Amino acid sequence: MSGTIRVWAAALIAAFTIARADAAELAPTPPEPLPPPPPLFYLHVGALGVFFQPNFTSTGGGFFNTVAPGGAPLAFIGNGAIAPNYSVALELGYYITPNIALVLSAGVPPVAHLKVSGFSATGLLGSNLLGSVRHGPAMVLLRYQFNQFGAFQPYVGAGAVYLLNLGNINDGILTNLSVDQNWGFVVQAGADWMFTPNWGLFIDGKKLFLNTDASGFLLNTSIPIRTHVQLDPWAASAGITFKY
Repeated sequence: MSGTIRVWAAALIAAFTIARADAAELAPTPPEPLPPPPPLFYLHVGALGVFFQPNFTSTGGGFFNTVAPGGAPLAFIGNGAIAPNYSVALELGYYITPNIALVLSAGVPPVAHLKVSGFSATGLLGSNLLGSVRHGPAMVLLRYQFNQFGAFQPYVGAGAVYLLNLGNINDGILTNLSVDQNWGFVVQAGADWMFTPNWGLFIDGKKLFLNTDASGFLLNTSIPIRTHVQLDPWAASAGITFKY
């Protein structure tokens, strides 16, 4: 009798084990978590430096290279120079696709001081500063971002730049100083290094192909000075990136 009980007990245990195994096989497996959605926009905020050509070139336009009332040379002017400008970079991008973003780039407008080199009348006038202008290049670009390297996300871009003149400053040897606004072209390259899906650091470089016209009068005289100036600065920035 006891042997029969043991057989039935073993059979029940085996049936119960098989039933549990079948139930485990039939139970739905939990789905794998979905990857986070790609960001819709990004924001760059950081330090900005704008570096102009060592000597920007001046071509034509009135008496920039020679101040010569009546055709008699009075003073000779060489090339111009603008010291590097430093400011805060601001850039906002909207992702049209996970790789392509439409970008608006600008900065807190700095003041550029326009000086001339080789000016023979510097001693007479006491300065080689033509004047100053508060400027703000505003840029619209299309940017392509490479996402296959994980947290390291390099990018390239290109677009248009518009030189905004936010105020002429008559602090030099020109009165009625005027620096024209103008369109130009810009190319961009840089990289984001993401520490989390939302936060990281960026480094960015832009080359601006930009020119403008500047004009004024020598001190309080009627001697006009006008020139076409090829600026073509480099803009370098680094700071914090936020993506959402």
